[in-house]
Amino acid sequence: MSAFPEPTDGEAVDFLEERDGETESWTRADPREALIESFGRFGYKVTLRDGEDVHYCALGIDDGEYVGRCDCKGWQYHDGPCAHLCTLRKADFLELIAVEATDGSPDDEIEMRQSTGETFDGEHHDDAIERSREHEQEREVRA
Repeated sequence: MSAFPEPTDGEAVDFLEERDGETESWTRADPREALIESFGRFGYKVTLRDGEDVHYCALGIDDGEYVGRCDCKGWQYHDGPCAHLCTLRKADFLELIAVEATDGSPDDEIEMRQSTGETFDGEHHDDAIERSREHEQEREVRA
């Protein structure tokens, strides 16, 4: 069982339901036509071809299930994953990105929430991204 709180903080994301229901989010999602930039362990900046804005997403795997969140209104106001998260799921399936596993820890939860622009204790979004980049660089040095 995940240590993540109730939705939308690392909510389990049911991509199969989106796929089987041929939802608008699923059909809009095309990772080969989107701009995807990763940062940190869970963070992605996603721009869809038919979208105007960059959206900040977090996607991870917790106990074999995808967990994620996005800063877009589709994620905030609708059931199921938004087109940005569906794009990331398809990109993972096509091995265009590698979604990291979470350990369900509070640190992973914080990192996922920071990826979408949420702050803790007055920390600004740019500071959170910078901490994620530093973490990434430390991991590369250790490898």
